[in-house]
Amino acid sequence: MSAPPEAAESSRARQQPEELSDEAPQRRRWVALVTITGGPHRGGDERHRRDFLLDLHDPPRASTLVLRANLTSFFPIIFVADSFSARLLVMAARGSARIDIDRPEYFLCDARASTAERLPAVPSSELGGLDLCPRRSIGLIADPDHTGHFMIAQLHPIDTTRHDSILFYSTATRRWATKQLASAPEHKRWSGHGVLAHDGLLWWVDVAYGMVVCNPFDDAPHLRLVPLPDGCALQGVEMERKSNGSRQTREFLDQRRFIRPSEGKLRYVEIRGFDYHTAAAAAEPPINPTVTMWTLVRDRNTWNWEFEYEAPFAEIWAHESYVAARLPLDKVPNLALVDPDNHGVVYFFEGMRLFGLDVRARRVVACDECLIGDADEMEGYLSTRFVEAWVAPESGTYVYTLDCSQSARSFSVCADFSDNICAHSLTQTQLTITKGCLV
Repeated sequence: MSAPPEAAESSRARQQPEELSDEAPQRRRWVALVTITGGPHRGGDERHRRDFLLDLHDPPRASTLVLRANLTSFFPIIFVADSFSARLLVMAARGSARIDIDRPEYFLCDARASTAERLPAVPSSELGGLDLCPRRSIGLIADPDHTGHFMIAQLHPIDTTRHDSILFYSTATRRWATKQLASAPEHKRWSGHGVLAHDGLLWWVDVAYGMVVCNPFDDAPHLRLVPLPDGCALQGVEMERKSNGSRQTREFLDQRRFIRPSEGKLRYVEIRGFDYHTAAAAAEPPINPTVTMWTLVRDRNTWNWEFEYEAPFAEIWAHESYVAARLPLDKVPNLALVDPDNHGVVYFFEGMRLFGLDVRARRVVACDECLIGDADEMEGYLSTRFVEAWVAPESGTYVYTLDCSQSARSFSVCADFSDNICAHSLTQTQLTITKGCLV
């Protein structure tokens, strides 16, 4: 059960942050890694002998990955950014918002070595017709029995009220295989809002209802349901597929809810005050919008949510730092991420800007442009699905710089606001590769 908000608020939420030091700030150890990549870089850049390059910046500026051109002719999307292992799971696909994605390619990228390993295609005919579905329901986890090896896993069936198997790839065996679940709970029709590797387990997230979790290395895993905190689970929020292209209810969930790790614990963040019963209602202005956080804690074999803090946006908007940052008042921003080193700081998208907020103090602590794709297309739609807080390796990483003097056609990704990720061409700045290293 969740702790009563009033009790938790009195003990924690009004704690004041420490005074800032006059010393020059040190570089943060994490970056805001954009899941939309810069597209493949040209063959002439192969002199660096790297499969991919990284453009890394202190948050709130965006950091970007670029694959080598002859590695794939498709355009890459980051599905998983694992900080502990410095691994990235990347899907490269060709498609558009109007047609199905072609059979994608998947790469497991080692950010320390700047190498990318192409995964073999799933032998669907040998595995009962199962195949990877290009959705945010693919997880990556380190293999505890084989140092330096990993498992890539997806629950099946995808759109279901009860899963029965796991499709997985082991880098130790270099084979795709399946395993049946020993048990699995009934739940609402599941969607995909990412998969987290935490505490030796994989956690499949649906921010409408909660998480399902198991140890994928068990011979017959037991899948368990961890619901959202009391009062947070939605009732029957399904996909609304309409021929006239109207916006879907689930479109808004990525903007207003997420579960991400911070300081070694899973945190659930929600902007409360919205109605999700219909797409029209979900688009309406909220009533007394408030940002809230809960922390998942384990008590033996059970997990419980503890309330951390809340802050009404009326108080956030009234703070002098919000005004000084020239952020629009009375407009609720979209959620982006939580600082992995400080769970008290949550980041939001406002237009094409990313800003950090010390929620307890109601103070904006960082604000800058965060250019993702084409501003005209992306403004207002940026959300948690477009950025990950990722701890980059400290050495041996090549970065590139942007030459904004020319425009070029580059590839980007937009969500079709179901669970699929579709791709289309957007105008971006031309990429010029230069040698550098992360400092």
